[in-house]
Amino acid sequence: MREPGHDWRRTHAVIVAVEQYRGSDDWTLDGPVKDALGMRSWLTGLGVPPANIRLLASPKEENRAALQEADPGHRAADSGTVREVFMDELRRIDADWLWIYWAGHGVQAPGGRWSLLYPETRDTDMRGLDAHNLMSLLRTEHLPRQGVQRVTVVIDACWRALPARAHEMVADPENLTRRNEVNRDREIFWMRACGPGAVAKNQQGAGVFSSVLLGQLAVASGGGAAPDLGRVWQGVQDEFRRLHEEEGLRQFPTVHVSDGTRDGREVPLGPPAPTGPPLDEPGRRAHGKLAASVAGLLAAEPGRAARVLVRLAEEFTTAPPVTESPSAGELVDWALAEHHGAVTLLDALAQEAPGEPVPAPAQGACQVLQPGRWLLRAEYDALVALLDRLTPDRLADFADAARAELPGVGLPPAAPGPLADALEELLRTPHQLPQLLRAVERFAAAESEPGTGTGTGAGTAEALREWSLGCAVRIGLEGALRDRRAEAEERAASADAAGAVDERVQIRLHPAVGSGRLRAYEVWARRGDRVESLATADTPAPLEEIQRGVDELLRTHARSQETLVEFFVAAADLELDVHCWPLTTPFERSLGTDYPVVVRCGEFRAEQRHLWLRRWQAVEGASTDDLYRLPAHLVSSKHVYGDLQAREDVPGVVMTTPARARPEVFTACLFGGVPVLVWHGAHERDGAEAELEALLGTESLRSLPQRLRKLRSASDADAAHPGRHLALLWDDPHRPLPGPLDLSAP
Repeated sequence: MREPGHDWRRTHAVIVAVEQYRGSDDWTLDGPVKDALGMRSWLTGLGVPPANIRLLASPKEENRAALQEADPGHRAADSGTVREVFMDELRRIDADWLWIYWAGHGVQAPGGRWSLLYPETRDTDMRGLDAHNLMSLLRTEHLPRQGVQRVTVVIDACWRALPARAHEMVADPENLTRRNEVNRDREIFWMRACGPGAVAKNQQGAGVFSSVLLGQLAVASGGGAAPDLGRVWQGVQDEFRRLHEEEGLRQFPTVHVSDGTRDGREVPLGPPAPTGPPLDEPGRRAHGKLAASVAGLLAAEPGRAARVLVRLAEEFTTAPPVTESPSAGELVDWALAEHHGAVTLLDALAQEAPGEPVPAPAQGACQVLQPGRWLLRAEYDALVALLDRLTPDRLADFADAARAELPGVGLPPAAPGPLADALEELLRTPHQLPQLLRAVERFAAAESEPGTGTGTGAGTAEALREWSLGCAVRIGLEGALRDRRAEAEERAASADAAGAVDERVQIRLHPAVGSGRLRAYEVWARRGDRVESLATADTPAPLEEIQRGVDELLRTHARSQETLVEFFVAAADLELDVHCWPLTTPFERSLGTDYPVVVRCGEFRAEQRHLWLRRWQAVEGASTDDLYRLPAHLVSSKHVYGDLQAREDVPGVVMTTPARARPEVFTACLFGGVPVLVWHGAHERDGAEAELEALLGTESLRSLPQRLRKLRSASDADAAHPGRHLALLWDDPHRPLPGPLDLSAP
């Protein structure tokens, strides 16, 4: 594919960016215009004349100026202009290569088709362009038959399946052509941000897929060379695999290549195919049972195999068997190459023959070949997409709700894919509601309760309820689900009346200034998603005055023993004994006696956020025994950091470093992404280690703030109790400070 002599002046492009829609504000995107301008800049930088680039955009108001500056001649991205460009203007181009880029919202339309939504889209009328029909257009006479040799199409848009009610509002996508495809020799390289039913992610005002792709294109086109698209795609694959493994990203781009030598080949990127190693003897027997059952269902009616293939092709990402009427064995092998493929195959057969029950041996064989999988592929993809819409703190709430619903069940860190996998794999009996649906209902009921959920979390909760109802109807347990929903709603109402949601008071202490060591400070109360500013003291004050102010605020806005009190401080102030601050009304006691008190620090977090998130994920399911005991003789930042990097998955550190060396150790731990740090503020090396071990005990790491509160309470009753001096850094990356003063967000 590499052609160093390519004349970039003979390249044309159509670039479409849709950010603003006519629907509610929830439709607005921030990123497509930036990505479109990045694509345009890459092309013009290689020598493509600006006149050869047709830029169509529907920008957010904030991005309009940048768009106007980059291309004053850009046009609207409305349906009429899109049709004019593709149907009329492309017919007249004189080019060797054509690039097409589209960024915006996309949805799964009726029949599994992919609709790239126009800016005219409303909540109750979602209209768009049929992406697959666009590919057909590129092989018709609309492009000069002998002129355009290669077309590269890039689509950075979701292909998500909407909840049932919203899906009814999706119009059939618009076809640009109904003509025959007369040019099958033209090379087409079609890159897509995700597969059917999935979501394309945006981060920091840019599409993840576009950012990765543009980076690979820039490297591959150094010196003006024509990029080898095969190598570019390999680079995209490698980066998304890294993002999946290190950050839990559940976005899997795909590419379809058609070059005239064959109709086309699919090159998907996704989780490892669940086929695994060669089948063992039980697996081979299960494969035979499944294939025999499928063969029996197919034999009942001619043409059924072809219709089943069409159904599955709408959901699967790997290429189907090449035969028009595949055999039972071919369908089974194809299904086993897809996650949730076996149960989806049986469902497709059931849909084609509603009066013929699927044999029980086939259902048992599915569980042998793909154990724990009972969701259809589209159901699983929809669940992961819905969980992916939750903010990190709301996703953590979902995991907490699942643990509360299923006591004693261990769950992985709060990431959409692993959570969905773990909950689906829990024991499911034929006549009982699956535990996954019970967990979904508990979370959705809590989020839907007035006053507990807002914005994206609450909207997604309602979509989750529709999703779980659809699953229950399919498996014949609608009644059981509605009973569970009523119980969950009653529990949520009781919990809301008692105020049982995540509560914390967050206090930012600025560094001390002047000889009087005065400080400015701010205080917020956070209850679920609701944040209230309680105090902003811009004039620096002495600590005694701040203590009195905090005492007053806590009496009004916090609950003893339950509200977590977080102090955000600079690294140099981590040893402030804030948990010993006095509360005086109605009598004197320590702050750390009434409330779990922790310190947090925003320094070094932005540049090392990936390490911080990885270690915080390890907090889930860990115990105090899993904290790393940092050797006391390591006293330099270099030595401590090196030691921590060799233990990249430990959730936190217990340190017995002498006081004189603690600043360097704090620096190394923060830069190493350590979110949990325990130390003894009074002890030097002698005796500190044994005392810390006795105090910490062995229990869930999640309970550590409350554990320290109880120890500090004991120290108020006994001045000699060593718990008085325990200090805890507890730095949850999903619970940052609000607004522009957010110290811990990236």
